[in-house]
Amino acid sequence: MNDYISILSVILFALVLIFTFILLLPYEKKEKTTHELISGMTLDAVFIAIILIMTFVPNMGYIAITPFVSLTLLHLPVLLGAALGGWKKGLMLGLIFGLSSYMQALSSAGFNALFAYPWVAIPPRMIFGLVAGIVLSFIGKVSKKGMTGLYLGIACALLTALHTALVFFDLYIFYPDTIAGLFSSTSPIATGTTMTFLLVIAFGMLGEMAVAAIIVPPLALASRKVLPRLGQHRRTRSIR
Repeated sequence: MNDYISILSVILFALVLIFTFILLLPYEKKEKTTHELISGMTLDAVFIAIILIMTFVPNMGYIAITPFVSLTLLHLPVLLGAALGGWKKGLMLGLIFGLSSYMQALSSAGFNALFAYPWVAIPPRMIFGLVAGIVLSFIGKVSKKGMTGLYLGIACALLTALHTALVFFDLYIFYPDTIAGLFSSTSPIATGTTMTFLLVIAFGMLGEMAVAAIIVPPLALASRKVLPRLGQHRRTRSIR
């Protein structure tokens, strides 16, 4: 039975990748200039490089708080990219986030080793990036001037909580016995271990929410002001 589940998971994972590739195919109603295309590719490369650096530099993207559990800050570049580029950018960066999490888990132990399967590490991060792109783009379009930063901060905090929920939901789907075992034991020692684990996760999630709410909005607002100016400056020079 487990073999069939694994095969089905691999097939679903492959379909998700194909679907993502189709969605991310460049399609624009108006033709982009060469400068705009290069600028977009450069920005994508910067975000991907940030995610990879945070993944593989110790205690930068994954901060070890116990020998077996790490907190992640890799949701920050995904949120920032989603705020700047919308759902396509968020989906792409979520995919990179998931792939990096999968590669990092291959050499991990304890709880982190549960992510050493692509169908566990990747789908929740892709959904997170997609939803982040939709929500943050919507806020940028409809929020009143002067209130955008506040709304972005609230949204980033809630989206971070959503990321944690998606990860544990995905873990429960593929590791029901392991996750359920954390809550079902009546042993005092096991109960104490479970409570400690939950407290670590809860405080970690609150910390991640606070960091996202504080860091992402000012960076997103500043970047939105700078990036269009660079494009306009280049177009002005080309016209001359």
